[in-house]
Amino acid sequence: MDNKHFKYGLFFHVFYSEITSESLSLLEKAKNGGFDGVEISVTPELLSSNKDILKELKNRSEDTGISCIFSTGLDQSNSVIAPEKDNRCEGINHLKACVDLVASFGGDVLGGILYGPWGDFTDAPRKKEQREWCKEALWEVAEYAKKSNVFLALEPVNRFESFFLNTAYEARQLIEEIGHSQIKMQLDTFQMNIDESDLGEAIRVAGDLLYHFHCCASHRGVPGTGHIDWIEVFKALKEVNYHRWLVIESFTPDFVNRPGGKKVAIWRELASPEDIAFRGLYFLRGIEQAVYAL
Repeated sequence: MDNKHFKYGLFFHVFYSEITSESLSLLEKAKNGGFDGVEISVTPELLSSNKDILKELKNRSEDTGISCIFSTGLDQSNSVIAPEKDNRCEGINHLKACVDLVASFGGDVLGGILYGPWGDFTDAPRKKEQREWCKEALWEVAEYAKKSNVFLALEPVNRFESFFLNTAYEARQLIEEIGHSQIKMQLDTFQMNIDESDLGEAIRVAGDLLYHFHCCASHRGVPGTGHIDWIEVFKALKEVNYHRWLVIESFTPDFVNRPGGKKVAIWRELASPEDIAFRGLYFLRGIEQAVYAL
């Protein structure tokens, strides 16, 4: 089946818990399996201590024709809504470094939890000053990203992973308050199926702000299993004229041994990585063809 409407991506951690020279073979695997790109979650450690790995990643991307997509998250030490100004500055600097990485790979989007700490509730619940700190920080990063034509795609996540943004409506409100053209939205069907009442309506709320999208089963197993109404999801994507990346996201159970990995809470193998990736891709392409034939 031809992919006419989307580019399909594979999240790196479906197969591997960390990025090493050996695990970069995933790019060839993704290419052979019919994907267009691989999404990588950027940590401060990756940016600071793995320059050779990033160089090899770029070479493999160019050799295979597989695009590299990048996302990131913050923690308490570099949260842009932390009460400590030094921590907020660390977050701004990290996001700018991620923007530089995206630009160096010829990309145009940095997705993820760019607005606060992932899985940390030390400063919960939301406070007025946190919103102001967030708006100031993201405006500064967006101005920086504008020079490279990179967009920031804020991902609302479920209430067990963040206290700051949980729904598309909340994300849209924040983005409209900031009012910067480089700030967009990312949605994720796993996250949405917890805190949204209607997945299709959440996509319609995102509307023209939608700039990145994760396709995940309701239990983070194989897309097409679980209870996501994929026909409704694709109809809504068609309605808002979304034609960018669809990334299959899940995590290998080994990821729990990585820093912050326990926040994902995948304690068992939900399905084989091959099934999540390749059965998932086949299923999503089938839904795409069915919806766009209507």
